[in-house]
Amino acid sequence: MNKILRNFGNLIIISLFLFGCKEKHDIDLEFISYSSLFIGKNDTLSTASKKNWQHKDIVWDTVPGVSLDRAYQELLNNKKNEELVIAILDTEIDISHEDLKKHIWKNPNEIANNNIDDDDNGYVDDVHGWNFLGNERGENIIYANNEYVRIVRKYQDKFDLESKDTLSLDYKEYKRALKTYQLKLKEAQEEFNFVKGVVDKYYIAKDKLKHYFPDGDFTMDKLKKILEEKNDLSPFAETVFNMKQYGYSEFDMNEKIKSPQILIEKNLNIEYDERKILYGDTEDISSINYGNNILSANINKFYHGTEIAGVIIATRNNNTGINGVINTAKIMPVCISPIGNEHDKDIATGIRYAVNNGARIINMSFGKNFSLYNNWILDAIKYAEQNDVLIVSSAGNSGYNLDVNNHYYPNDNENNGREVSKNFILVGAISNNIDKSLLAYFSNFGKTDVDIFAPGDEIYTTYPDNQYKFDSGTSLSSALVSGVAALIRSYYPDLKASQVKEIIMKSGVSYNINVEIKDQDGSKKMVPFSELSKSGKVVNAYNALLMAEQVSKK
Repeated sequence: MNKILRNFGNLIIISLFLFGCKEKHDIDLEFISYSSLFIGKNDTLSTASKKNWQHKDIVWDTVPGVSLDRAYQELLNNKKNEELVIAILDTEIDISHEDLKKHIWKNPNEIANNNIDDDDNGYVDDVHGWNFLGNERGENIIYANNEYVRIVRKYQDKFDLESKDTLSLDYKEYKRALKTYQLKLKEAQEEFNFVKGVVDKYYIAKDKLKHYFPDGDFTMDKLKKILEEKNDLSPFAETVFNMKQYGYSEFDMNEKIKSPQILIEKNLNIEYDERKILYGDTEDISSINYGNNILSANINKFYHGTEIAGVIIATRNNNTGINGVINTAKIMPVCISPIGNEHDKDIATGIRYAVNNGARIINMSFGKNFSLYNNWILDAIKYAEQNDVLIVSSAGNSGYNLDVNNHYYPNDNENNGREVSKNFILVGAISNNIDKSLLAYFSNFGKTDVDIFAPGDEIYTTYPDNQYKFDSGTSLSSALVSGVAALIRSYYPDLKASQVKEIIMKSGVSYNINVEIKDQDGSKKMVPFSELSKSGKVVNAYNALLMAEQVSKK
């Protein structure tokens, strides 16, 4: 239970919208509010409560969840709905996971494993979805360049030191990418050198101490004894002692060195081109028939898509694992995310694949700070809008104010200005603390770009190989909003994608408190939570379903 402080100077306004408003909107609704006092940290939540805090209700539980449990109990009990398809554009997904396998989309017009494109959609045997990172030989891309590396590679010969085209947008983006590339490469090399130094020091110490520990089975007591003797071996014993004291094993250290090594060799390597294994031209958006139907071959390296799927669709009330938001839906895996940055072509083609194969909602829990072909993605977003498909995307985990650091993709605006569609929702993350840390410390925010917030800090969800874990990020917030949107479209299928977006934004909960953000110079300051997104709210399934009922009737 929260710490509840009865302080009338700090009120939380919970906003519920019903019919008939003086202010003109596409959806005319009357603003009704009531106040309650739920200020404090959720440091006393039980382990069980922490595992589903995102579903709780601010009034019932004094926890800033999305009121999903309340919605099921009060609004959805014995109510009929329609099944729909939710596409997840992400990494490979463990489609055999115990909590997901019942809810994987099956292409009704494709016969499995006959090596024929039965439905003539250009993708052979796409029975459960498609992987745009694979080839006909069954090879799938795992590691990829970051987008700024691709920009440097594309333009480095064009924009040499004597280039006169220094005012073009391409040149400015190249210089921004080059600066980022040089900084990230330097950081990766410094990290690699530091970790390698630690690892090398450990192996030297291990060799020096092999007389005392021939099997390398170090014990703290024996290491302490060598330290106390203060002889030539003491410095080596100290190295191993410190490592063990901080909980690091030899395996941990070797794993730790892999991260900067992969960055240097793959993500930041201009000479590394992961697209070589694919057929089709990366620079040609019309060349779309590439990839394979292998969706789960590399789940030992990819976990993100499985986490997102669990938040949305994990089987409810089966006494196993977790409860997703909705079970009367199927998820369509569309694999476009490697370890590195997504290609704009894959994003755009993945959106069109999802639309063309019947998805009503598309979840895109990824983002990057550069985009070579953003116009392709904007065209795909507009294509989804034309076909009444809602897209929900994550706002990013850099703690940026997107009103200032406004290079974030994918987004639905053109050159950081006009929005191109009404079917795209960008979602930030909150914690379960109703105080200055309500905004999750990692979440991007911004009045111009971020539409709404949802729980995203310490969310318990599915993990490959029938496992479960806590994770944090706006990716999980986006998945929650996709689930709520699916509930609305499932129970009120007459509502358009643009109406569902408006309902989600207007029916959220408003928290009239100040939260802490980082300013441009890195300093911290307090600002109203309501100023951090367009809606100023946190998504609320209960309110959204009430509103959807009224709008549907109208």
